[in-house]
Amino acid sequence: MKRGNVLKKTLAAALGLTMSLSLQTVPAMAEEAPVEITIATWNADAGFQGDAVQTAIEEKLGIKIVPMNVTWDDYMQKIQLWASSGSLPDVFVGPFRTTATYPQWADQGVISAIPGDLSAYPNLEEYLSGGAAEEAKLNGTLYCIPRQTYPDQYWTCLDRIICYRWDLAQKAGIEKEPETWDEFSEMIQAIIAADPDGTGIGGMTASDKNLMSGMLMPYGSSIAVDGGSSFKWVKDENGQYVPAYFTEDALEGFRFARNLYDSGVIEKDIALTTNQSAEEKFLQGSSAAIVISGGFGNKYEKVARYWEEVHGSSYLDDVKALNLMPDKDGNKTYVMSNSYAWSESYINAGVSEEKMDKILKLYDYLLSDEGAFLSTYGPEGELYDMEDGKVVLHDADKMIKDVYPSCDVLSTLVRWNPSTYDNRFVAVWPKEYTEVDNLLVAQAAEVEIPEFYPECTQKLLELGIEFTVNLDEDFLSIMTGEEPVEEMWEEIYKQYEAEGLSDMITQINGAMAE
Repeated sequence: MKRGNVLKKTLAAALGLTMSLSLQTVPAMAEEAPVEITIATWNADAGFQGDAVQTAIEEKLGIKIVPMNVTWDDYMQKIQLWASSGSLPDVFVGPFRTTATYPQWADQGVISAIPGDLSAYPNLEEYLSGGAAEEAKLNGTLYCIPRQTYPDQYWTCLDRIICYRWDLAQKAGIEKEPETWDEFSEMIQAIIAADPDGTGIGGMTASDKNLMSGMLMPYGSSIAVDGGSSFKWVKDENGQYVPAYFTEDALEGFRFARNLYDSGVIEKDIALTTNQSAEEKFLQGSSAAIVISGGFGNKYEKVARYWEEVHGSSYLDDVKALNLMPDKDGNKTYVMSNSYAWSESYINAGVSEEKMDKILKLYDYLLSDEGAFLSTYGPEGELYDMEDGKVVLHDADKMIKDVYPSCDVLSTLVRWNPSTYDNRFVAVWPKEYTEVDNLLVAQAAEVEIPEFYPECTQKLLELGIEFTVNLDEDFLSIMTGEEPVEEMWEEIYKQYEAEGLSDMITQINGAMAE
């Protein structure tokens, strides 16, 4: 029997369909022309090439997926441009829920409300009963589908991780892994000075320059780390609600970042870095450390699995994840961001009722056990088996996306890696990388979470107040600037005042008092 026929039978079994209803003929429910759904998500072109997994799901649901590509470097600009020109795809993803754009799009009729009655889509209904969806509602109505990332606040420590060259540190005479920022700074400077491999190694890079604020601002305040309209609120000494960003603690974070930058611990061209260039610099030994997001194994595909080929040694031997570092008061801390559900899916308000139904059915299916395992690992028996209800990969070093490219997109369309909170799933990288994450999470679980008031953030969105904190822009400007930190922050603060900071605070306090 030809391999193609074997694969068809395997997929048919994975979908619970007979051969006559699956891949040999079109299912009865899809006898009419499939409904085209345009989807914009990261690397959609590479993922949606029509492999067997994608085709099986399309035939089961009577749809045809049409990709609209975005990358990590251009997605914000592309989606905003599509929105302003009325050319948004049917479905798109992005972190807009925590910005002023979200209520604007809802008010202007750019995005569709998620139906209040989801009984026809039971998996999606259950998924949207959680806290992330509740917090995303505007005056009781939901306009997006949050993509669950972590099960609890302390898991958000994985959103900012520093990976550093421990092998080079040892060659440079460092005998102990760093436990303070001073020790980390000394280690990086020692690596640069010694340049053990003769690569002209430089300071720390980042797979996204905007990760730097979340990595370093917790030194001053672990809750002054959110930009857009999602910034956290605290009470001042007078009992008034104020944004945590505009406190003395934030200034300490800026001073700290400037010191690291001026000393060369952070590379000088950090503001120009891209995801691809940072990965390449770290892989080739041009950077002593890299800031990443999403867990220690998140760079396995692009960096770690090629490490031995480049360096002749194991990534796990050469590279360490920096433990949680102390803040200005000496207490371990991490970025306590709004990351229970980072980013979300949106549905174009212009879709027809039929297309809306198909989109919701796609999301419902991807949240079912059948759809979740198929879209994450491919058909059972090909690259994995189920043992005692849990996924066991045949070869942990083999990337699922290399065989089924659509899994790279479909597995994260609704939610991020469920292996962090559902033990039936396994990460698509070797377990040793997950063990590193578990150690960081255990540290974060011991950290006290400062008190803040998310209801203030919700009021800001519901009232449609157009006030935005440009955290990443402010941070990079001050960190890489030449004028005194205090003077730059004072000028930035004055600009926020001119944009209505005090008036916004008054409105929120009034709303909270009602």
